[in-house]
Amino acid sequence: MKQILLPLNIVLIIAVAILYFLHFGKSKTAVPSASTVTTKDSAGNVVVKPLKIAYVDLDSIQENYVYYKEKMDEFEKKKDRADRELNGAFQKIENERISFVQRGNAITQIEAENFQREYTRKMENLENQKRSMENNIQQEGVKTMEELKKKINDFLAIYNKTQEYSYIFSYSSTINMLFYKDTTYNITNEVVAGLNEEHNKTKVKK
Repeated sequence: MKQILLPLNIVLIIAVAILYFLHFGKSKTAVPSASTVTTKDSAGNVVVKPLKIAYVDLDSIQENYVYYKEKMDEFEKKKDRADRELNGAFQKIENERISFVQRGNAITQIEAENFQREYTRKMENLENQKRSMENNIQQEGVKTMEELKKKINDFLAIYNKTQEYSYIFSYSSTINMLFYKDTTYNITNEVVAGLNEEHNKTKVKK
């Protein structure tokens, strides 16, 4: 029966994929060593302003962003339902096999050959069903990745209009691109609070 179950780590794979997508989904320009950065305002004028850097802890996003946790719960529930469905189908086929074998010597060669063909066909169909369920869950994971990345990027675009950071990096204990981080520049709590506020507004509208 073990071979019928969906991989138990499928939700974890999706979670790591989301982290990877958020971390590397947008190419990052190297930070200049100077304490100022040159940019242009809305009118196209060159502006020199202080270099401000911040980072977002993606591990905290996983733990505290309500939308993310809801999506992971959905994936877990879908996987559990798929496991139950597959196990039920497998058990039905297995019960048929046991009942047939219990007939013992009363089974003719033709009956045995026919049963073996039918049993093989049903098991192959079940394996195809399993692969189809796995693919569906993974495709939903990719869609969720894109939605999550967009939500964070959209929020940061608005958030940074008043904060005016030159660069906002991402940090994760799983995928770490920062060799050193000063927690003074950790804006994760503000980002999570803002994301959850936006998510709550969306839920109220529904």
